[in-house]
This record gives sequence, C-alpha cells and structure tokens, in this order.
Amino acid sequence: MSDATSDGRTLGGRLQDARERQGLSLKEAAMLSGVQVKTLKNWELDRSEPRSNRLVNLAGVLGVNISYLLDGQGGDATLPHKSKAEVRALLVALEDRSSGLIKDVTRISDEIQAINQQLMILRQADW
Repeated sequence: MSDATSDGRTLGGRLQDARERQGLSLKEAAMLSGVQVKTLKNWELDRSEPRSNRLVNLAGVLGVNISYLLDGQGGDATLPHKSKAEVRALLVALEDRSSGLIKDVTRISDEIQAINQQLMILRQADW
C-alpha cells in the first residue's frame, strides 16, 4: 500500500520537501527532532515510517501541519514559520531552563536529605 498523494509524493517525499523548505540539512533536522541521521534518511526514502509521536515532533521541527505530512493536505500551509535561528534560540532557551531545573532538583534533593538526617537524629535522641 502506497501513501502517495495525488501528486505522487509519498510521506518520505513530503518530509524531504518540508525539511528543504526550512533550509535544514538532514543532520540538522535529525538533531532537532532527536533521531539519528540514518533514521531520518530512511523515512525520507520511504524505507521505513516514523511512529506517530515522531511524526508530530517532525511536523513541529519542519514547520508544517501534521495533516500535510500524513496525507499531503494543506499544501504549503505551515505552522508559524520558525527559522533555523529561531529554532536554535529556542533550543538554547530550553537547554538553559532544563539546566536550571536540574539545579533546582539537586538543591531540593539535598535539602530533603538534610531534613531526613535531622529527623533521624531527633527520633534517636533521648527526650
């Protein structure tokens, strides 16, 4: 069963078209979508197909509606355009936020450990 649309493009062809319209290399698109270059290449060549969660992620990275990738509907109707620079800035911001949250979690974990140690000492103390 082929997923080709009336214009002959397959899911892989639509992925490649959307990636190229965004000006992304295979390597860049793979990195942004969290897959290996080989995996993305196989999807573009219709050797395999992404699972639905990956397809949703790809639609976001490539700036297209999921329906465009699935069945070619919507043509060039894209989500709000994100340039490479905008995507990179978003990645940096998310990485910074993630680092901050990791620091918060570490600090909170240390505080919990200190409280638990104090509780243990208090439980063992003679009143």
